Amino acid sequence: MVFGWLAPPAMAQDVHLGVKSCGSSGCHGQVASSSSPVLLNEYVTWQKYDSHATAYKVLMEPRSQRIAKNLGLPNAHEAKICLDCHADNVAAELRGPQFVLADGVGCEACHGAGAAPWMGLHIGGSPHDQNVQNGLRPLEDPIVRAGVCLQCHLGDDSQFATHRIMGAGHPRISFEMDSFTDFQPAHFVIDDDYRERKKVVDGVRTWAIGQALMVERRMDLLISTKYATDGLFPELAFFDCHACHQPMSSALPDKNGDFPTAWTPRPGTGLGPGVPKFNDANMLMLEIALDMAGPEMVEAMSQNILAIHKGSQTSRAAMVEAAKKTKATARAAVNALAAKEMDAATMKKAMEGLIARGVDGYFVDYEAAEQSTMALGSIIEAMRVAGYIDGAGYKRMSAMMEDVYNAVADDERFVPSKYVAAVRELSAAL
Repeated sequence: MVFGWLAPPAMAQDVHLGVKSCGSSGCHGQVASSSSPVLLNEYVTWQKYDSHATAYKVLMEPRSQRIAKNLGLPNAHEAKICLDCHADNVAAELRGPQFVLADGVGCEACHGAGAAPWMGLHIGGSPHDQNVQNGLRPLEDPIVRAGVCLQCHLGDDSQFATHRIMGAGHPRISFEMDSFTDFQPAHFVIDDDYRERKKVVDGVRTWAIGQALMVERRMDLLISTKYATDGLFPELAFFDCHACHQPMSSALPDKNGDFPTAWTPRPGTGLGPGVPKFNDANMLMLEIALDMAGPEMVEAMSQNILAIHKGSQTSRAAMVEAAKKTKATARAAVNALAAKEMDAATMKKAMEGLIARGVDGYFVDYEAAEQSTMALGSIIEAMRVAGYIDGAGYKRMSAMMEDVYNAVADDERFVPSKYVAAVRELSAAL
């Protein structure tokens, strides 16, 4: 399977025409799906059900205005730092007559500028690959999709949710590409026509490639001198929020004499209590994913994780050196995972790896537990779609996952021992 590398943003200097250019009743704005191979109600689905459509409106809410005030900004809905992720914030000269910033994250923010050559060809019924050659982003490709999604759901050197922004009141940013794709209302149907026009990538490959690109992007941010320090402190957005943000009362025993939410050691890090811990959740997921591609890559990733933690307690130079090696491993992982055949045995191996690590206490940090839970859900769904488990098996496995989902339902009430117990029960049942 051949994947393409996105040079984001593609056709960056083309004018954005606005969502209305896609949403007419003769195009993608039909109220109900049609007999056409394409649904043609994509605009309506986006407008009514997709949270990207309300991303700008969020900036008008009291919480957003309070965040802006805390950051010393006049308001949120005009601040570039907010608009870059909450809207299709292209330069003024690239906004067509029907472009409306208040439309939020619209069609062109993801699919590419409407004034690029692909739009006319697309209206004329040109093949998908020809549209891609002329500027349409092939979002069915997980590498391309990750390049688009991570622009906001993680950031880059030009836009990044720093610790200062979160300290001002911005919620913690969580993302896993396959799960978040599934969370959004689908405006496409994978049928025979779709498969003829586009490549279809299973959820396990999408999850694994997404993790590799998350690690690569995070390493880029870590290496960047722009986010090296914030005064006396390192940029704390790179670290695990929950390692520090716990109530002091968590060190007190509950009615059973247990310490359910106090610091819990994780094998292998060498970090004790009271130490800000680098957020390595995506690295842990990639370590599991790489077990599908080859043990030598697993060992490299394991060493990278240890080097990052050691570097964080030594010097910035040591951390940057470890980040460069980790980035190289992550880039190699994308190619290896893209080439790997995701058969039933491979998917099962990934699931068993996640469960085994969960039982052994490697995911006692909330974000690692959250990422692991989403990964398990993605793998189970991918096995169903591929026909590796039948309807009854899928229903049984989904029911067994309920306790795991419940264990990570609230990050502020996360109890590591409950998560480990839920995964242990899942392991025994499987």
